[in-house]
Amino acid sequence: QECTLKVQDGKFKLQDLLVVPMQRVLKYHLLLKELLSHSSDRPEKQQLKEALEAMQDLAMYINEVKRDKETLKKISEFQSSIENLQVKLEEFGRPKIDGELKVRSIVNHTKQDRYLFLFDKVVIVCKRKGYNYELKEIIELLFHKMTDDPMNNKDIKKWSYGFYLIHLQGKQGFQFFCKTEEMKRKWMEQFEMAMSNIKPEKANANHHNFQMYTFEKTTNCKACRMFLRGTFYQGYLCPKCGAGAHKECLEIIPPCKMGELFRIMGNLCQGGPKMVAVQNYHGNPAPPGKPVLTFQIGDVIELLRGDPDSPWWEGRLLQTKKSGYFPSSSVKPCPVDARPPNSRPPSREIDYTAYPWFAGNMERQQTDNLLKSHVSGTYLIRERPAEAERFAISIKFNEEVKHIKVVEKDNWIHITEAKKFESLLELVEYYQSHSLKESFKQLDTTLKYPYKSRERSTSRTFTRSP
Repeated sequence: QECTLKVQDGKFKLQDLLVVPMQRVLKYHLLLKELLSHSSDRPEKQQLKEALEAMQDLAMYINEVKRDKETLKKISEFQSSIENLQVKLEEFGRPKIDGELKVRSIVNHTKQDRYLFLFDKVVIVCKRKGYNYELKEIIELLFHKMTDDPMNNKDIKKWSYGFYLIHLQGKQGFQFFCKTEEMKRKWMEQFEMAMSNIKPEKANANHHNFQMYTFEKTTNCKACRMFLRGTFYQGYLCPKCGAGAHKECLEIIPPCKMGELFRIMGNLCQGGPKMVAVQNYHGNPAPPGKPVLTFQIGDVIELLRGDPDSPWWEGRLLQTKKSGYFPSSSVKPCPVDARPPNSRPPSREIDYTAYPWFAGNMERQQTDNLLKSHVSGTYLIRERPAEAERFAISIKFNEEVKHIKVVEKDNWIHITEAKKFESLLELVEYYQSHSLKESFKQLDTTLKYPYKSRERSTSRTFTRSP
């Protein structure tokens, strides 16, 4: 402080000078480049080259962080404008394009005006409501492929330029219509870019299994040693060996040692390292700080990461492609002659009694009486053995009890043709986080409270000591 006051009566503070190097950091690579151009035969030239590369890398990292901050602001604006949205949009990657299209489900064949938000991982289908949007559908790109529809291009009418988004397992599909051919080209380009990000061509190069990933700490690419740039989804992570990489470096990264081990294990059982569930696992106990993978006895699980000494392994359920962590004691190696089932066991073969939402055989009137005293959002799944549809969802909503039939047909299970599932568990999990309004306009609620949980909490309230 004394020195600062001595220099021109404190007009220029020392603190102001200390921040100058940080303010000029984006110009250092230009100075180094100029130095390099005048150092043709100097012994320090190699060090200058390395310094230039390092400062260029740092400059690109800083600029990408700035861009990501702006992107996150834009995502936040989208988030606040979409009604019924119960997930964070930033989990879906970066936004690619948004705008009005006409959408036709392959199931109902009706063209509808919709507003679409395309991200790296999903396309969000909404209905415009003034300055806001009502969520209608979230389509995961990982499970879809895009195909052109050149036939419609011959029609000179507006909104006749179309392309398809088809589910890889044939569950459902969508047709999108654009106003002009140029508009269609832009949308298809952005869809291709998004699908390339979520499913890069070289994701499995050298026995790796790279996936888009948000690195919480500053990370360097395993191949080129440069920064993975930005604040979210900066690059790709191989969960087997923990290597991070740029998209353009996936092909040149060194081989995955764990991947090679898995490949050898894969020779012992068909198609890769498979494990068979020997007991049901519904998430209790839960893996510390990790996503849960639930399954039934007999399900086949692809092992993604499994230390023999660890109580928790990471895997992917073959039937649903969902991944997560589970107790290593709940599975055993796949037998050599085992063949993974084409689909889950029929719902009639699964025991649901352990689930807090399952009520067993229950009549409609009995259900009404049971749920009447519960809060809105309380639900149960009951059996209807005398009916064609074996299961029904009953839910308390706005002082009424509503009943929804669960249809089982052609190895699929659903409450509406527009959204099909492979199991009752998958259906329940989906509507625990997505509003039933997607299928029933007057029923704007998720499956919030399993009735057994509410009964237990009520019981504890009444039996608690004063």
